[in-house]
Amino acid sequence: MNILIASFSFPSFKNANFDGKFVLSEAEAYAANGADVKIITPHFPGANRTEVLSGKIQIFRFRYFFPESLQFLKRAGSPIYDQRSLLALIQAPLMCFFFTMNILKYCKWADIIHAQWTVTALFALPAKWLFRKRIVVTARGSDIRLLPRWLNRFIHHSVDAAIDCFGPQKWNNEYKTAFPAHYLRLPLIVHDAFSGIVPEDMASVINKKSEPFVILYIGRFDRIKIEENKLPLMLLIDAGANLKRMGISFHIFYIGDGEDSLKRKLLGLIKKCEVQQNVTLLGPKTNVSEYVDFCHVGVGGIAFNGVSQDFTISGKPQILIDGEDNRETPWRDGFNSIMVKPDDEKDLTEKLLWASQNPGQLIKMGGQARQDMSRYIVDSITGGRVYLRAFEKLLNSR
Repeated sequence: MNILIASFSFPSFKNANFDGKFVLSEAEAYAANGADVKIITPHFPGANRTEVLSGKIQIFRFRYFFPESLQFLKRAGSPIYDQRSLLALIQAPLMCFFFTMNILKYCKWADIIHAQWTVTALFALPAKWLFRKRIVVTARGSDIRLLPRWLNRFIHHSVDAAIDCFGPQKWNNEYKTAFPAHYLRLPLIVHDAFSGIVPEDMASVINKKSEPFVILYIGRFDRIKIEENKLPLMLLIDAGANLKRMGISFHIFYIGDGEDSLKRKLLGLIKKCEVQQNVTLLGPKTNVSEYVDFCHVGVGGIAFNGVSQDFTISGKPQILIDGEDNRETPWRDGFNSIMVKPDDEKDLTEKLLWASQNPGQLIKMGGQARQDMSRYIVDSITGGRVYLRAFEKLLNSR
């Protein structure tokens, strides 16, 4: 099967940019099960125009403005809708045009087009109308919030299928009710190729300590995630300072990047709490799963988001916020996760202390999480097989 993926984001191994990592996971899953994959995505500074992965995945990053150095709409580490400059606004129509043209250029090769975000499905519709190509779309959230409701309804009505892969979450049920479509209920696919070797930047820290309790925070430094989702980006440092006073040997690693103001605030708090020797900011990573494999507990997950998927598939227990986002899922405190009260330093400290003192329970909890979420979160081989089977059925339903 030939699958053409249209996506605004896709990781770049040249400059360690991991935007759109979930799209890479799906592409690898398709390829691992025998499909040939081509990805159409906008070019951005520092990325290669073309790349080939594993011989079966080809990446084509198209230019949408000339000279290339003045492309401002697509930037590494920042979503397109955050670009508010005049030049970025001028380039938006050009990106739409060149995106559509590139989909038309490669669609004749494809058996099916998988559009990531409803906007790319809109760009792919001419391929359906002109060449009768089947289109499946995965809405990712930002597109549902930002596009007019009528336009998203039109897109869902026009594509051949929409992928329902976000499980029993309230917002997902509301999404399917608001936008009628032929839905394919499928699991989330997570890359799970662990090397078994501790990454050098992590090893250089933990090898200097006597078996430290390793806490791994993954996620963008995003104000919304702190204010609305209550993720303990900053609070983790305060809790760490408390652990230090208790004499606990620990280390907190952060993977991610984002708002410069939040990063400066985080660095300031680390210095104020005098935990410089206990905290390391690793920056953004494309190979997140290799780091996950060597932590004791993970932080940064929300329900079934990408961070939660990485920890779940590797069997690592997570600290989750006891809020609506997580309560409406199969996550259960003390059984397959550790729930903490939002904005509660004392509760976070107590839960981290318990986790550091009960390694056996943590291992059992992580295994339970992987088992309980296996209906919703799967590895590449399993997921690719299930998706290709669904796509084949869709192609044969003409």
